Amino acid sequence: MIYRLTAVLALFFVSLSLKADEYPFNFRNEVYDEYVKSVTLEVNNNPAAFPLINLGSSQYLMLKFDDLLEEQRTFYYRIIHCDKDWQPSGLREIEYITGFNDERLRNYEYSVGTRTKYFHYWQQFPNNNTKFKVSGNYLLVIYEDKIDYPVLTRRFVVSENRVDVNIKSTYPGDVQNIRYKQELIVDIQFEKFKMRNPVDEISLVMLQNENWSEEITAKPSFFAGTVLKFNRIKTFAWWGLTEYRQFDTRTIRRLGRHVQSIDRGKDYIDVLLVQDEPRRRKVYLNHFDFNGRFFVDNAELLSGSYITDALDQFSDKISGDNNLTQSLRDSIVSSINRRNVLLDGIYKAEERNIKSDYSQVTFVLGDDMDHQDKDIYVLGSMNNWLPSEEYRMKYDAARNVYTTQALLKQGYYNYYYGLLDDKGKIDYTTMEGSWNETENEYQVIVYYRGLGDIYDRVLAFNSYNTNSGLLNIR
Repeated sequence: MIYRLTAVLALFFVSLSLKADEYPFNFRNEVYDEYVKSVTLEVNNNPAAFPLINLGSSQYLMLKFDDLLEEQRTFYYRIIHCDKDWQPSGLREIEYITGFNDERLRNYEYSVGTRTKYFHYWQQFPNNNTKFKVSGNYLLVIYEDKIDYPVLTRRFVVSENRVDVNIKSTYPGDVQNIRYKQELIVDIQFEKFKMRNPVDEISLVMLQNENWSEEITAKPSFFAGTVLKFNRIKTFAWWGLTEYRQFDTRTIRRLGRHVQSIDRGKDYIDVLLVQDEPRRRKVYLNHFDFNGRFFVDNAELLSGSYITDALDQFSDKISGDNNLTQSLRDSIVSSINRRNVLLDGIYKAEERNIKSDYSQVTFVLGDDMDHQDKDIYVLGSMNNWLPSEEYRMKYDAARNVYTTQALLKQGYYNYYYGLLDDKGKIDYTTMEGSWNETENEYQVIVYYRGLGDIYDRVLAFNSYNTNSGLLNIR
Protein backbone atom coordinates (compact mmCIF):
# COMPACT_ATOMS: atom_id res chain seq x y z
CA MET A 1 0.00 0.00 0.00
CA ILE A 2 2.86 2.37 0.91
CA TYR A 3 4.67 1.48 -2.32
CA ARG A 4 1.55 2.24 -4.37
CA LEU A 5 1.05 5.61 -2.66
CA THR A 6 4.69 6.52 -3.25
CA ALA A 7 4.40 5.66 -6.94
CA VAL A 8 1.29 7.79 -7.32
CA LEU A 9 2.96 10.76 -5.61
CA ALA A 10 6.05 10.39 -7.77
CA LEU A 11 3.92 10.41 -10.92
CA PHE A 12 2.08 13.48 -9.64
CA PHE A 13 5.24 15.51 -9.07
CA VAL A 14 6.76 14.44 -12.39
CA SER A 15 3.61 15.66 -14.17
CA LEU A 16 4.06 19.11 -12.63
CA SER A 17 7.28 19.64 -14.58
CA LEU A 18 5.93 18.57 -17.96
CA LYS A 19 5.93 21.06 -20.81
CA ALA A 20 3.06 21.39 -23.26
CA ASP A 21 4.83 19.40 -26.00
CA GLU A 22 5.35 16.49 -23.57
CA TYR A 23 1.62 15.89 -23.13
CA PRO A 24 -0.27 13.59 -25.55
CA PHE A 25 -2.33 16.56 -26.79
CA ASN A 26 -1.92 20.12 -27.99
CA PHE A 27 -2.60 23.11 -25.74
CA ARG A 28 -5.18 24.58 -28.10
CA ASN A 29 -8.81 24.03 -29.10
CA GLU A 30 -8.78 20.67 -30.84
CA VAL A 31 -10.75 17.42 -31.19
CA TYR A 32 -8.81 14.13 -31.24
CA ASP A 33 -11.64 11.59 -31.52
CA GLU A 34 -13.37 11.18 -34.91
CA TYR A 35 -16.70 10.41 -33.21
CA VAL A 36 -16.77 13.61 -31.15
CA LYS A 37 -18.62 16.49 -32.80
CA SER A 38 -20.23 19.89 -32.14
CA VAL A 39 -17.95 20.99 -29.30
CA THR A 40 -18.77 24.32 -27.65
CA LEU A 41 -17.71 26.05 -24.44
CA GLU A 42 -20.27 28.71 -23.60
CA VAL A 43 -20.52 31.31 -20.85
CA ASN A 44 -23.89 31.05 -19.09
CA ASN A 45 -25.13 29.03 -22.09
CA ASN A 46 -24.55 32.00 -24.40
CA PRO A 47 -23.00 30.84 -27.73
CA ALA A 48 -21.91 34.41 -28.57
CA ALA A 49 -19.74 34.91 -25.46
CA PHE A 50 -15.96 34.48 -25.34
CA PRO A 51 -15.03 31.59 -22.97
CA LEU A 52 -13.95 33.77 -20.05
CA ILE A 53 -15.41 34.19 -16.56
CA ASN A 54 -14.56 36.49 -13.67
CA LEU A 55 -12.95 34.94 -10.62
CA GLY A 56 -15.43 34.54 -7.77
CA SER A 57 -18.44 35.59 -9.89
CA SER A 58 -21.67 33.70 -10.53
CA GLN A 59 -20.68 33.15 -14.17
CA TYR A 60 -20.12 29.61 -15.37
CA LEU A 61 -18.75 27.82 -18.42
CA MET A 62 -20.76 25.05 -20.05
CA LEU A 63 -18.96 22.45 -22.14
CA LYS A 64 -21.15 20.61 -24.66
CA PHE A 65 -20.30 17.93 -27.19
CA ASP A 66 -21.71 14.83 -28.92
CA ASP A 67 -20.31 11.32 -29.13
CA LEU A 68 -21.46 9.51 -32.28
CA LEU A 69 -19.89 6.15 -31.43
CA GLU A 70 -23.24 4.84 -30.13
CA GLU A 71 -21.48 3.25 -27.18
CA GLN A 72 -21.66 4.60 -23.68
CA ARG A 73 -18.11 5.61 -22.82
CA THR A 74 -16.56 6.88 -19.62
CA PHE A 75 -15.11 10.37 -19.99
CA TYR A 76 -13.16 12.39 -17.43
CA TYR A 77 -11.93 15.97 -17.30
CA ARG A 78 -8.67 17.52 -16.22
CA ILE A 79 -8.01 21.25 -15.92
CA ILE A 80 -4.45 22.54 -16.39
CA HIS A 81 -3.38 26.05 -15.41
CA CYS A 82 -1.23 27.71 -18.10
CA ASP A 83 0.94 30.77 -18.55
CA LYS A 84 0.20 33.48 -21.12
CA ASP A 85 1.97 31.43 -23.81
CA TRP A 86 -0.18 28.35 -23.15
CA GLN A 87 2.51 26.33 -21.44
CA PRO A 88 1.75 24.60 -18.10
CA SER A 89 2.30 27.25 -15.45
CA GLY A 90 3.94 24.93 -12.94
CA LEU A 91 1.33 25.60 -10.25
CA ARG A 92 0.22 22.52 -8.35
CA GLU A 93 -3.44 21.57 -8.66
CA ILE A 94 -4.01 22.46 -5.01
CA GLU A 95 -2.84 26.00 -5.83
CA TYR A 96 -5.28 26.72 -8.68
CA ILE A 97 -8.40 24.64 -8.01
CA THR A 98 -10.52 23.85 -4.99
CA GLY A 99 -11.72 20.28 -5.13
CA PHE A 100 -10.58 17.64 -7.55
CA ASN A 101 -9.36 17.05 -11.07
CA ASP A 102 -9.96 13.88 -13.09
CA GLU A 103 -13.66 13.79 -12.28
CA ARG A 104 -16.11 11.83 -14.42
CA LEU A 105 -18.53 13.52 -16.82
CA ARG A 106 -21.90 12.46 -15.44
CA ASN A 107 -24.25 14.65 -17.49
CA TYR A 108 -25.38 13.01 -20.71
CA GLU A 109 -28.52 12.13 -22.66
CA TYR A 110 -29.17 9.96 -25.70
CA SER A 111 -30.44 11.68 -28.84
CA VAL A 112 -34.18 11.63 -29.44
CA GLY A 113 -35.84 11.05 -32.84
CA THR A 114 -32.66 11.56 -34.91
CA ARG A 115 -31.40 9.54 -37.87
CA THR A 116 -27.86 9.81 -36.54
CA LYS A 117 -27.76 8.47 -32.99
CA TYR A 118 -25.46 10.07 -30.45
CA PHE A 119 -24.82 10.74 -26.79
CA HIS A 120 -24.90 14.41 -25.85
CA TYR A 121 -22.59 15.38 -22.96
CA TRP A 122 -22.42 18.59 -21.00
CA GLN A 123 -20.51 19.79 -17.94
CA GLN A 124 -20.58 23.02 -15.97
CA PHE A 125 -17.44 24.78 -14.66
CA PRO A 126 -16.99 25.66 -11.88
CA ASN A 127 -19.07 22.89 -10.29
CA ASN A 128 -19.53 21.14 -6.97
CA ASN A 129 -16.26 19.24 -7.34
CA THR A 130 -14.01 21.78 -9.05
CA LYS A 131 -13.70 25.53 -8.44
CA PHE A 132 -11.04 28.01 -9.57
CA LYS A 133 -8.75 29.72 -7.06
CA VAL A 134 -6.62 31.96 -9.29
CA SER A 135 -6.92 33.83 -12.56
CA GLY A 136 -5.08 32.94 -15.75
CA ASN A 137 -5.25 30.74 -18.82
CA TYR A 138 -6.73 27.27 -18.38
CA LEU A 139 -6.83 24.22 -20.62
CA LEU A 140 -9.73 21.81 -20.23
CA VAL A 141 -8.89 18.25 -21.27
CA ILE A 142 -11.56 15.60 -21.80
CA TYR A 143 -10.18 12.07 -21.96
CA GLU A 144 -11.36 8.48 -21.98
CA ASP A 145 -10.18 6.19 -19.17
CA LYS A 146 -6.79 7.88 -18.79
CA ILE A 147 -5.03 11.08 -19.89
CA ASP A 148 -3.13 9.17 -22.60
CA TYR A 149 -6.39 8.97 -24.57
CA PRO A 150 -7.48 12.60 -25.04
CA VAL A 151 -10.85 13.27 -26.66
CA LEU A 152 -10.78 17.07 -26.89
CA THR A 153 -9.04 20.13 -25.47
CA ARG A 154 -10.53 23.56 -24.93
CA ARG A 155 -9.01 26.88 -23.84
CA PHE A 156 -10.70 29.24 -21.42
CA VAL A 157 -9.69 32.22 -19.29
CA VAL A 158 -10.43 33.32 -15.71
CA SER A 159 -10.08 37.07 -15.07
CA GLU A 160 -9.78 39.18 -11.93
CA ASN A 161 -11.36 42.25 -13.56
CA ARG A 162 -8.96 44.62 -11.77
CA VAL A 163 -8.16 47.24 -14.44
CA ASP A 164 -10.09 49.10 -17.15
CA VAL A 165 -9.37 48.46 -20.83
CA ASN A 166 -10.16 51.07 -23.49
CA ILE A 167 -10.01 50.10 -27.17
CA LYS A 168 -10.20 52.38 -30.19
CA SER A 169 -9.97 52.02 -33.94
CA THR A 170 -7.29 54.01 -35.73
CA TYR A 171 -6.13 54.50 -39.31
CA PRO A 172 -3.92 51.57 -40.37
CA GLY A 173 -0.21 52.32 -40.26
CA ASP A 174 0.22 50.19 -43.38
CA VAL A 175 -0.66 53.05 -45.73
CA GLN A 176 -0.55 50.89 -48.86
CA ASN A 177 -3.34 48.72 -47.42
CA ILE A 178 -5.30 51.43 -45.62
CA ARG A 179 -8.49 50.39 -47.45
CA TYR A 180 -8.08 46.70 -46.59
CA LYS A 181 -6.76 46.52 -43.01
CA GLN A 182 -8.04 47.33 -39.54
CA GLU A 183 -5.89 48.59 -36.67
CA LEU A 184 -6.59 49.24 -32.99
CA ILE A 185 -4.91 50.97 -30.07
CA VAL A 186 -5.39 50.16 -26.39
CA ASP A 187 -5.13 52.08 -23.12
CA ILE A 188 -5.18 50.44 -19.69
CA GLN A 189 -6.27 52.43 -16.63
CA PHE A 190 -4.62 50.92 -13.56
CA GLU A 191 -5.13 53.48 -10.80
CA LYS A 192 -6.92 50.83 -8.71
CA PHE A 193 -4.12 48.29 -9.12
CA LYS A 194 -0.59 49.16 -8.00
CA MET A 195 2.38 47.99 -10.08
CA ARG A 196 6.11 48.56 -9.67
CA ASN A 197 7.08 48.40 -13.34
CA PRO A 198 3.98 48.28 -15.56
CA VAL A 199 5.86 48.22 -18.88
CA ASP A 200 7.67 45.00 -17.92
CA GLU A 201 4.90 43.39 -15.88
CA ILE A 202 1.98 43.76 -18.30
CA SER A 203 1.40 41.88 -21.56
CA LEU A 204 -1.59 42.12 -23.83
CA VAL A 205 -3.09 39.56 -26.22
CA MET A 206 -5.62 40.52 -28.88
CA LEU A 207 -7.69 38.14 -30.99
CA GLN A 208 -9.82 38.72 -34.06
CA ASN A 209 -13.20 36.98 -33.80
CA GLU A 210 -11.99 34.63 -31.04
CA ASN A 211 -9.51 32.96 -33.39
CA TRP A 212 -6.46 31.94 -31.34
CA SER A 213 -4.59 31.08 -34.53
CA GLU A 214 -4.44 34.81 -35.35
CA GLU A 215 -3.50 36.18 -31.92
CA ILE A 216 -1.15 39.16 -31.51
CA THR A 217 0.88 39.69 -28.31
CA ALA A 218 2.45 43.02 -27.31
CA LYS A 219 4.10 44.89 -24.45
CA PRO A 220 3.12 48.48 -23.55
CA SER A 221 4.68 51.35 -25.48
CA PHE A 222 4.94 53.52 -22.34
CA PHE A 223 2.90 54.71 -19.38
CA ALA A 224 1.89 58.12 -18.13
CA GLY A 225 0.60 58.35 -14.58
CA THR A 226 -1.79 55.45 -14.20
CA VAL A 227 -2.42 54.91 -17.92
CA LEU A 228 -0.61 52.26 -19.98
CA LYS A 229 -0.42 52.96 -23.71
CA PHE A 230 -0.38 50.34 -26.48
CA ASN A 231 -0.22 52.66 -29.48
CA ARG A 232 2.80 51.55 -31.47
CA ILE A 233 1.71 51.61 -35.11
CA LYS A 234 1.16 48.34 -36.99
CA THR A 235 1.04 46.35 -33.73
CA PHE A 236 -2.63 45.38 -33.51
CA ALA A 237 -3.35 45.24 -37.24
CA TRP A 238 -5.30 42.63 -39.20
CA TRP A 239 -6.73 42.20 -42.64
CA GLY A 240 -10.36 43.24 -42.31
CA LEU A 241 -11.40 40.42 -44.68
CA THR A 242 -15.17 40.38 -45.31
CA GLU A 243 -18.37 39.22 -43.68
CA TYR A 244 -18.45 35.47 -43.14
CA ARG A 245 -20.08 33.06 -45.50
CA GLN A 246 -23.00 31.30 -43.85
CA PHE A 247 -25.57 28.56 -44.18
CA ASP A 248 -28.63 27.63 -42.15
CA THR A 249 -29.71 24.02 -41.55
CA ARG A 250 -31.92 24.65 -38.54
CA THR A 251 -34.72 23.15 -40.59
CA ILE A 252 -34.51 20.12 -42.87
CA ARG A 253 -38.10 20.41 -44.14
CA ARG A 254 -37.38 23.43 -46.30
CA LEU A 255 -34.33 25.14 -47.77
CA GLY A 256 -32.54 27.46 -45.38
CA ARG A 257 -30.12 30.25 -46.23
CA HIS A 258 -27.47 29.22 -48.78
CA VAL A 259 -28.88 25.66 -49.05
CA GLN A 260 -29.31 24.35 -52.62
CA SER A 261 -31.04 21.06 -51.85
CA ILE A 262 -31.78 18.57 -49.05
CA ASP A 263 -32.00 14.81 -49.58
CA ARG A 264 -33.73 13.09 -46.67
CA GLY A 265 -33.50 9.30 -46.39
CA LYS A 266 -34.52 6.83 -43.73
CA ASP A 267 -31.14 6.91 -42.02
CA TYR A 268 -29.37 9.91 -43.60
CA ILE A 269 -29.66 13.59 -44.51
CA ASP A 270 -27.57 15.09 -47.32
CA VAL A 271 -27.36 18.87 -47.65
CA LEU A 272 -25.94 20.51 -50.77
CA LEU A 273 -24.94 24.15 -50.35
CA VAL A 274 -25.21 26.80 -53.04
CA GLN A 275 -21.96 27.05 -55.00
CA ASP A 276 -19.57 29.63 -53.59
CA GLU A 277 -17.34 31.93 -55.61
CA PRO A 278 -14.15 33.82 -54.64
CA ARG A 279 -14.71 37.33 -53.31
CA ARG A 280 -11.27 38.83 -53.94
CA ARG A 281 -12.55 40.87 -56.90
CA LYS A 282 -15.93 41.75 -55.39
CA VAL A 283 -17.01 45.00 -53.78
CA TYR A 284 -17.71 45.03 -50.05
CA LEU A 285 -21.27 44.09 -49.08
CA ASN A 286 -22.46 44.43 -45.49
CA HIS A 287 -24.66 41.66 -44.11
CA PHE A 288 -25.27 40.09 -40.73
CA ASP A 289 -22.96 37.30 -39.64
CA PHE A 290 -21.97 35.54 -36.41
CA ASN A 291 -18.27 36.41 -36.71
CA GLY A 292 -17.13 32.88 -37.48
CA ARG A 293 -19.17 31.10 -34.82
CA PHE A 294 -21.87 28.47 -35.06
CA PHE A 295 -24.75 27.40 -32.88
CA VAL A 296 -26.89 24.28 -32.79
CA ASP A 297 -30.64 24.63 -33.22
CA ASN A 298 -33.69 22.83 -34.59
CA ALA A 299 -36.43 25.05 -35.99
CA GLU A 300 -38.97 22.21 -35.92
CA LEU A 301 -38.99 22.02 -32.13
CA LEU A 302 -42.25 23.36 -30.76
CA SER A 303 -41.24 23.84 -27.14
CA GLY A 304 -38.26 24.75 -25.04
CA SER A 305 -38.69 21.89 -22.59
CA TYR A 306 -35.86 19.71 -21.32
CA ILE A 307 -35.68 15.97 -21.82
CA THR A 308 -35.49 15.33 -18.07
CA ASP A 309 -38.82 17.11 -17.65
CA ALA A 310 -40.24 13.79 -18.84
CA LEU A 311 -38.66 12.10 -15.83
CA ASP A 312 -40.23 14.63 -13.49
CA GLN A 313 -43.62 14.20 -15.15
CA PHE A 314 -43.25 10.45 -14.99
CA SER A 315 -42.35 10.71 -11.33
CA ASP A 316 -45.48 12.76 -10.65
CA LYS A 317 -47.63 10.27 -12.55
CA ILE A 318 -46.16 7.33 -10.64
CA SER A 319 -46.75 9.06 -7.32
CA GLY A 320 -50.43 9.44 -8.15
CA ASP A 321 -50.98 5.97 -9.65
CA ASN A 322 -53.16 4.03 -7.23
CA ASN A 323 -52.65 0.76 -9.14
CA LEU A 324 -49.01 0.56 -8.06
CA THR A 325 -47.94 -0.79 -4.73
CA GLN A 326 -46.35 1.78 -2.44
CA SER A 327 -43.01 -0.06 -2.47
CA LEU A 328 -42.82 -0.14 -6.28
CA ARG A 329 -43.88 3.51 -6.50
CA ASP A 330 -41.24 4.55 -3.95
CA SER A 331 -38.57 2.51 -5.74
CA ILE A 332 -39.21 4.16 -9.14
CA VAL A 333 -39.35 7.69 -7.75
CA SER A 334 -36.23 7.06 -5.65
CA SER A 335 -34.31 5.86 -8.73
CA ILE A 336 -35.21 9.01 -10.64
CA ASN A 337 -34.19 11.22 -7.72
CA ARG A 338 -30.87 9.38 -7.27
CA ARG A 339 -30.13 9.83 -10.97
CA ASN A 340 -30.69 13.59 -10.74
CA VAL A 341 -28.56 13.93 -7.62
CA LEU A 342 -25.61 12.31 -9.42
CA LEU A 343 -25.77 14.87 -12.19
CA ASP A 344 -23.69 17.96 -11.59
CA GLY A 345 -24.73 21.58 -12.07
CA ILE A 346 -27.33 22.17 -14.76
CA TYR A 347 -28.42 18.57 -15.32
CA LYS A 348 -31.16 19.13 -17.86
CA ALA A 349 -30.19 18.75 -21.50
CA GLU A 350 -31.49 21.47 -23.78
CA GLU A 351 -34.00 20.03 -26.23
CA ARG A 352 -32.18 21.53 -29.22
CA ASN A 353 -29.01 19.64 -28.29
CA ILE A 354 -30.58 16.17 -28.20
CA LYS A 355 -33.23 16.54 -30.93
CA SER A 356 -31.09 18.16 -33.64
CA ASP A 357 -29.92 15.76 -36.33
CA TYR A 358 -26.67 15.44 -38.26
CA SER A 359 -26.30 15.79 -42.02
CA GLN A 360 -23.55 15.43 -44.60
CA VAL A 361 -23.02 19.01 -45.77
CA THR A 362 -21.41 19.42 -49.20
CA PHE A 363 -19.42 22.62 -49.81
CA VAL A 364 -18.88 23.63 -53.45
CA LEU A 365 -16.41 26.29 -54.58
CA GLY A 366 -15.85 27.46 -58.14
CA ASP A 367 -12.65 29.35 -59.00
CA ASP A 368 -10.82 30.06 -62.25
CA MET A 369 -7.48 30.46 -60.44
CA ASP A 370 -5.16 27.45 -60.31
CA HIS A 371 -4.64 26.34 -56.69
CA GLN A 372 -3.05 22.95 -57.32
CA ASP A 373 0.09 23.94 -55.38
CA LYS A 374 -1.93 24.87 -52.26
CA ASP A 375 -4.73 23.21 -50.34
CA ILE A 376 -8.04 25.01 -49.78
CA TYR A 377 -9.89 24.47 -46.49
CA VAL A 378 -13.25 25.36 -45.03
CA LEU A 379 -12.46 27.09 -41.72
CA GLY A 380 -14.44 28.47 -38.80
CA SER A 381 -15.10 27.85 -35.13
CA MET A 382 -16.88 24.62 -36.12
CA ASN A 383 -13.42 23.09 -36.71
CA ASN A 384 -11.44 25.40 -34.39
CA TRP A 385 -9.89 27.15 -37.41
CA LEU A 386 -7.63 24.11 -37.89
CA PRO A 387 -7.06 22.57 -41.33
CA SER A 388 -8.12 18.92 -41.40
CA GLU A 389 -8.75 16.33 -44.10
CA GLU A 390 -12.53 16.43 -43.61
CA TYR A 391 -12.57 20.13 -44.48
CA ARG A 392 -10.01 20.05 -47.31
CA MET A 393 -11.51 20.94 -50.70
CA LYS A 394 -10.89 18.36 -53.45
CA TYR A 395 -10.80 19.35 -57.10
CA ASP A 396 -13.54 17.87 -59.28
CA ALA A 397 -12.19 18.06 -62.84
CA ALA A 398 -15.48 17.02 -64.45
CA ARG A 399 -17.33 19.97 -62.93
CA ASN A 400 -14.33 22.30 -62.59
CA VAL A 401 -15.12 22.96 -58.93
CA TYR A 402 -13.70 22.18 -55.50
CA THR A 403 -15.86 20.16 -53.10
CA THR A 404 -15.80 18.52 -49.68
CA GLN A 405 -18.28 16.96 -47.26
CA ALA A 406 -18.46 17.45 -43.50
CA LEU A 407 -20.78 15.87 -40.95
CA LEU A 408 -22.46 18.76 -39.12
CA LYS A 409 -25.33 19.09 -36.67
CA GLN A 410 -28.41 21.13 -37.47
CA GLY A 411 -27.76 24.82 -36.85
CA TYR A 412 -26.42 28.08 -38.19
CA TYR A 413 -22.79 28.17 -39.37
CA ASN A 414 -20.23 30.79 -40.44
CA TYR A 415 -17.13 29.93 -42.45
CA TYR A 416 -14.31 31.16 -44.66
CA TYR A 417 -12.21 29.51 -47.35
CA GLY A 418 -8.50 29.62 -46.59
CA LEU A 419 -5.35 28.55 -48.44
CA LEU A 420 -2.63 26.75 -46.49
CA ASP A 421 0.89 27.74 -47.54
CA ASP A 422 4.05 25.65 -47.15
CA LYS A 423 4.85 27.37 -43.82
CA GLY A 424 1.54 26.36 -42.27
CA LYS A 425 0.08 29.87 -42.51
CA ILE A 426 -3.53 30.37 -43.57
CA ASP A 427 -4.20 32.93 -46.32
CA TYR A 428 -7.83 34.13 -46.31
CA THR A 429 -7.48 37.16 -48.57
CA THR A 430 -7.07 35.17 -51.80
CA MET A 431 -10.51 33.58 -51.46
CA GLU A 432 -12.33 36.16 -49.35
CA GLY A 433 -10.80 39.55 -50.20
CA SER A 434 -10.39 42.23 -47.53
CA TRP A 435 -11.95 45.60 -46.69
CA ASN A 436 -11.49 48.12 -43.91
CA GLU A 437 -15.29 48.44 -43.52
CA THR A 438 -15.84 44.81 -42.47
CA GLU A 439 -17.57 44.28 -39.13
CA ASN A 440 -15.29 42.31 -36.80
CA GLU A 441 -14.99 41.65 -33.09
CA TYR A 442 -11.70 41.94 -31.24
CA GLN A 443 -10.98 40.41 -27.85
CA VAL A 444 -8.33 41.83 -25.49
CA ILE A 445 -6.81 39.92 -22.54
CA VAL A 446 -4.51 41.69 -20.07
CA TYR A 447 -1.83 39.52 -18.42
CA TYR A 448 0.24 40.49 -15.39
CA ARG A 449 3.30 38.93 -13.76
CA GLY A 450 4.77 41.03 -10.99
CA LEU A 451 8.18 40.76 -9.40
CA GLY A 452 8.40 37.42 -7.63
CA ASP A 453 5.16 36.03 -9.12
CA ILE A 454 5.29 32.44 -10.35
CA TYR A 455 2.35 32.56 -12.75
CA ASP A 456 0.61 34.94 -15.16
CA ARG A 457 -2.53 36.54 -13.77
CA VAL A 458 -5.33 37.89 -15.98
CA LEU A 459 -6.27 41.38 -14.80
CA ALA A 460 -8.95 42.24 -17.35
CA PHE A 461 -10.77 41.41 -20.56
CA ASN A 462 -12.75 43.46 -23.03
CA SER A 463 -14.31 43.13 -26.49
CA TYR A 464 -14.51 45.68 -29.26
CA ASN A 465 -16.75 45.72 -32.33
CA THR A 466 -15.62 47.77 -35.32
CA ASN A 467 -19.21 48.84 -35.99
CA SER A 468 -20.50 49.62 -32.53
CA GLY A 469 -17.39 50.10 -30.38
CA LEU A 470 -16.96 48.49 -26.97
CA LEU A 471 -19.16 45.44 -26.48
CA ASN A 472 -18.81 44.69 -22.80
CA ILE A 473 -16.63 45.21 -19.77
CA ARG A 474 -16.26 42.26 -17.41
